[in-house]
Amino acid sequence: MHKNDTLDPDYFLGPDGPIGRCLESYEARPQQIQLAQAIDKAFQGPHHLIAEAGTGVGKSFAYIVPAVAQALHHKQKVIISTHTISLQ
Repeated sequence: MHKNDTLDPDYFLGPDGPIGRCLESYEARPQQIQLAQAIDKAFQGPHHLIAEAGTGVGKSFAYIVPAVAQALHHKQKVIISTHTISLQ
């Protein structure tokens, strides 16, 4: 968890988080939150993460939330590169 708890994946991607409050049709996805937690943990520890998730999991938000938290908390750049698109 980060000092800025508003970027905690459980909160941010959960039904009561900022996305859920702003998007009327938003549905919290347990798999998305699990992926975001794994990515967040990889940022916190001295290890890498290779993850695969199927269509509809919400990978983009799962990547972006912990990446933004990492970039803000450590004042560093983070680049996300996927097979089909770069999220920069």
